[in-house]
Formats: sequence, C-alpha cells, structure tokens
Amino acid sequence: METVPIREIERRIREFQGKLAEKEVDIAIIAQNVDLYYFTGSCQSGYLVVPSRGEPIYLVNKSFKRARKESPLPDIRHLLKFRTLPQILEEEIPNIEKLGLELDVLPTSFYLRFQNMFPQAEIIDISGAIRELRLIKSPYEIDIFRKGAEISRQMLEAVPRFLKEGKTEVEFAAELECFMRKRGHQGGIRLRQFNQEVFYGHVMSGENLTYPSFFDSPTGGPGLSPAYPQGPGWKKIGRDEIVIVDYVVAYQGYCVDCTRFYSLGSVPSLLKEAHAAALTIQEEIMKTAGPGTICSDIYRQACQIAEDFGLRDHFMGYGTDQATFVAHGVGLELDELPVMADRQDYPLQTGMVFALEPKMVIPGVGVAGVENTILVTEQGLEKITILPEEIIPV
Repeated sequence: METVPIREIERRIREFQGKLAEKEVDIAIIAQNVDLYYFTGSCQSGYLVVPSRGEPIYLVNKSFKRARKESPLPDIRHLLKFRTLPQILEEEIPNIEKLGLELDVLPTSFYLRFQNMFPQAEIIDISGAIRELRLIKSPYEIDIFRKGAEISRQMLEAVPRFLKEGKTEVEFAAELECFMRKRGHQGGIRLRQFNQEVFYGHVMSGENLTYPSFFDSPTGGPGLSPAYPQGPGWKKIGRDEIVIVDYVVAYQGYCVDCTRFYSLGSVPSLLKEAHAAALTIQEEIMKTAGPGTICSDIYRQACQIAEDFGLRDHFMGYGTDQATFVAHGVGLELDELPVMADRQDYPLQTGMVFALEPKMVIPGVGVAGVENTILVTEQGLEKITILPEEIIPV
C-alpha cells in the first residue's frame, strides 16, 4: 500500500496554517473525505483539527487502525463520541473565537451541530483557502498524474480491440472500465460541486452523442435510466457512427481527463470541420497560454476561434445546454481550480493542472473535439495525455 510521504503532508499543513493565520482563524476542523486525504493521507471517518499554530490532531471514528496505518501524522486519536469534540479542542486551544469549517461542502446539519458546540465562536469559511492550496500541484502529485495518464493512454489505444458494430454502448463501456480497473483505476471519481456526479465518464455513439444531461459538461448521454441520466445507454453501436470515449482515470486519488473520438465508417464533413476547429482552439491555447495568462482570457480566446469557424452556437454544447467553460482543473476532485470561463480573472501559475476540452455539439450530426490533461510549467503548457487527436478510424 502506497502512502503519502510525511514531507508532503507537513508541507500542506504548514501552508494551510499560514492561510488560517491570515484569516485570524484560531482552529479549523476538516471533515470532508477528499480534504481529509489531502491533509492526512487517509480518509477514514473523523475530523482533522488544525490550529493556526501547533500540531494537528486527527480524530478518527472508523477505522482508527487504518488511519494509523495510512497517515504519517504523529497525533492520531480514537474519537469514540462526537460530543467529546469541544472538550478535546478546548484542551488544545481554550477560548476559540474563530472556527474554520468547509462551508462549501459541509451539510447544514453538521454546521448547526458545530454552532451549538461552540456558541462563542464565529464560524469562518475556509473552503476557499483549501481549494487555493490544492490549486498548485507538487512534484509528488504531478508524478501520480503522469502514471494515471499512462493508464489513460493504454486504454484509448486498446479501444479498437473492443469497439465493434452491434455491441451496446454499455457493454463497450464495461470492457474499457474493466481494462482500466486491472491497471489501477480506483473506480470512484469525486466532484466537489453539489449534485454533480459521474461514473468513469461518457461513452456514447451516433444519436446518443448529442443527448443532453444535467452534468456540467458539453456531452451527456442517456444513461441506463432516468435514475442516473448520463453516460452510455442500451443503444447498439452502428456502422458509419462516431463514438466518443471521454473517460477519467482516477489513480491514487488523482483524476486524469482525456477524450478521443473514433469512427466506424464514414465521418460527416460537418463533423470533420468541427473537429478541425476544436483542434485549432487547442493548438492556439497551447501556443499562447502559460504562467501569467488570465483564465477568462483563455475562454474568450476559445469562443472567438469558434466564432471565426462559424461554430460559436455549437461550442461546448448547443442552445441552453451549452457548458460555459473550455477547461477545468483536475486533482483529487474532477472539478478543481483553475476554470477557464468568464469572470475567472486570475492567472495561470506553474504547477496548475487542468483538462482542456474544446468540443463542438451539432444536433442531428454528432460531436467532435478533443480533451487533454495539461500541466502548467515555467516554459508554458505541457500535455500529460499524449495520443493521436484526429478522429480515429476503427
């Protein structure tokens, strides 16, 4: 079992404590699984207590044994009862005036319990500080991204072995998912935004390519029922159809997002033109963006190129179902910062990792485009996912 190095955990805690000090927060309580993993190396049920000064305490309900095995933190305690939490904290920091919580993801019921437990404390939202810390990836994290990208490459290269006319979308998808699981895909893909969820990603063909869904993405798919209305459906893959494979590889926690298109026969000329437009958008962004480039400017650049090709109405979706971004951050969650969209007026920085996905949706015809996971380096942008980007014939 691979564990997060103690130096990595110590760095994250130290930088987080700096953020707490800036906000004059006495103590923060981390409860969400992904944030727990980021700061402890474990996501066993419990709470990480981080004072602005001093050592953190990982209070674990279940499983205490696993937490001690997985996390390098020196102070891990068994939390038998939630109601004892105030007593433990008061022993560490008496008279807590400002208490930090992850208000973007913490259920209201938990918020109210903390409020009742610490009536004297002002509750401060520290979720923004956490997301800012996770915005810049360390060399340790980037190495994991590269390993996940290798799994993605192997899966996409194997697509022609499984993609056959007459096979249902869900059968084809299951074969790709099995392929990735055998190579280390963890299965679960995490998102932070409320009510956003995805299972591996999107595999669709033909008419299902333009089937919209609630998911914040240019593509959707019918899914197997309205209970989970996205992704592959029961449709059989036909001749002369385009097939999208937009799958996330989640390896050791980290998400690598990549999309390629495959053809079983002829490709409509309009889709060829749309695909060329998407590749042009990617190429121009790769050439012109780098550290210091404003994220909203990248989005406007992409929209302008789509406009120049006469495809603005089809860029990142169609009509009211258009997605309003061209790239999103990836990490322990699929929807991290940075985001290339309007009003995202902050610069790219070295160490950011994001998925760039210019796509065109043309109702009645299909979808074209590309998606790669990108690393921001001092020299510019680097593709982590490397594979031919043209529509691949099968």
